[in-house]
Amino acid sequence: MKTCTVYGDMQADSAAEQYPTVPLCDDCVSEDSQAGPDHKIVSQQRYNPAFGDTCDWCSKTAAEEAADKA
Repeated sequence: MKTCTVYGDMQADSAAEQYPTVPLCDDCVSEDSQAGPDHKIVSQQRYNPAFGDTCDWCSKTAAEEAADKA
């Protein structure tokens, strides 16, 4: 899991809606890194559970991801 800032609703008035910070699983982060110029992730940080424990894109939980790696 990573905590990522992604492109959001660019028409919104709030920067938090234009560039929301969401949890993403490693699989989704990897897929996005291969998307080239069509990537959606602006930046990545170490996983912070304060932003949630479920991937915003595929709904995989942090526990499921940990079990997959074990």
